[in-house]
Amino acid sequence: MSRLLVAAVFVCPAWAGNDGNGALSAATAASMVTLLVGMGTLVAANFWLKKKSSAELQAKPEKEETCKHVRTAADAPMPPDEALKLLKEGNARFIKGEPQATRTNKAMRKQLVDMGQAPHTAIIGCADSRAPLETIFDTMPGDIFVLRNAGNTCTHAEGSMVGSLEFCTGKLGARMILVLGHTKCGAVYGATNAYLEAKKKEVSSVNSALEGLLLDLAPVAEKAVADMGVQIDAEEVAAHAVEVNVFHTINFLLKYSAPIREKVKSGQVEIQGGIYHLDT
Repeated sequence: MSRLLVAAVFVCPAWAGNDGNGALSAATAASMVTLLVGMGTLVAANFWLKKKSSAELQAKPEKEETCKHVRTAADAPMPPDEALKLLKEGNARFIKGEPQATRTNKAMRKQLVDMGQAPHTAIIGCADSRAPLETIFDTMPGDIFVLRNAGNTCTHAEGSMVGSLEFCTGKLGARMILVLGHTKCGAVYGATNAYLEAKKKEVSSVNSALEGLLLDLAPVAEKAVADMGVQIDAEEVAAHAVEVNVFHTINFLLKYSAPIREKVKSGQVEIQGGIYHLDT
């Protein structure tokens, strides 16, 4: 069972304090980021379909078979606060071991095909097999737009992660983006250790795609070291880097995606960040 720790909230009604290119200054970022420590109770209250046969009605007390409402393009865009509420509720059910998004049927699948999708939230998560987003938020097909890679990160302005988020918040109408890191993230821990070793050996060559990924995460490790100090144990620095990485991804999106930045500025889209705790 696991809990979610909400780490950051970005709401930019005025959007002041950038450097002219959309990047946040340190002071602005500090004023805009709120750390919320506590149980993340994060997806879907929605509606229920009841099925009863005439034999059941005649022979014994009513017995319900429930399926969650499937979200389609026929549904209006969901306000960010409502989307977050659904995510918290779904995470709470996951924690209790009482998932509700366990049944689908042919009619639901047909609705998604015929009417199209309209996910209420886009989520950037880690590819780690221990953090399946649809499961930990107890969601149905059509609820969330999921993007996963090692380290839940964006490192290229024209990359598929940024483009996919622009598609989801534009064409599909999602109004919330969640960047979700998790404890014991192998990519972030690896990047932190690689950064510390590179500082000792002054090595920066890249011989594989994996090494390239770790190198791209070097700014995250560098910030974590600056925050914690060089005398701190590498394990503690890496644990802090997981949180830093969430902020780094959020800031990257705001800096390099003009469509997302403008939607956040106008209040149409909200970006939130969190840390998923694998062990609790």
